[in-house]
Amino acid sequence: MNPLRLVLQVCLVLVSLAAPPLAKADSWRYPPTVESETISHGNVRIVLTTDARLNQKYPDFVLEVFNGDKQVARIPGVSFDRLFPSPDNTLFVGLSNSGLPGTAAIVFTDQGRVTLLAQHGLAEFEYCSKSVTLNRVWFDAERPDVRFRLGANETKAGIFLRDCKGQDIELVETVQSAYAKARKSAR
Repeated sequence: MNPLRLVLQVCLVLVSLAAPPLAKADSWRYPPTVESETISHGNVRIVLTTDARLNQKYPDFVLEVFNGDKQVARIPGVSFDRLFPSPDNTLFVGLSNSGLPGTAAIVFTDQGRVTLLAQHGLAEFEYCSKSVTLNRVWFDAERPDVRFRLGANETKAGIFLRDCKGQDIELVETVQSAYAKARKSAR
C-alpha cells in the first residue's frame, strides 16, 4: 500500500473521530417548557423567565421587576447568570458570560428603570474564552466581587467587579470600552 495513502486515511479517521465533539461544542437545546427563577431582595422581586415551548434553540427570555406587589418593568430579550443588589436594594447589576440571549450586563433600579445594558456581539469585551455562540467569559463568575461605590465621598465612584483575568474593573468604563472596541473592529 502507498504510504502517503495510508497517512491520508489515518488522518481522515482521526479528523472524523474529532469532528463530532467539535461540532457539538457550541450546540444546545432547551427543554420545550417555561422555566422561571425568582430572586428576592427586600421589597424587590426579580423574575427571569425562559420560554422554549415554541423555539428550543432560541427561546424567549423575559426579565420582570416587581416592587412590592406591583410589576414595575417587563423587559423581553434579557437574562443574566448572576444578580448583585446594592446594599440598599435600590440598584441591581445582572451579569452574564453566556451568549444567549446576549445580555453581558444590565443595571436597573428597584423601579425597573434600566440605566445600563450591554449586549455580547454589539459590545466586544476582553474575553478570556469565547466560542461561536454560547461562551463569552468576560467576568469572574466564581469570584465576581461586585462592589457599589456610589457615594459622593468616594475617591472613584462606580460599580466595580473582577474581570476574568482577576483585575478590578469599573463596569460603566468597561462597557464603554467594549462598545468602542466593537465599533473600531466593524470599520
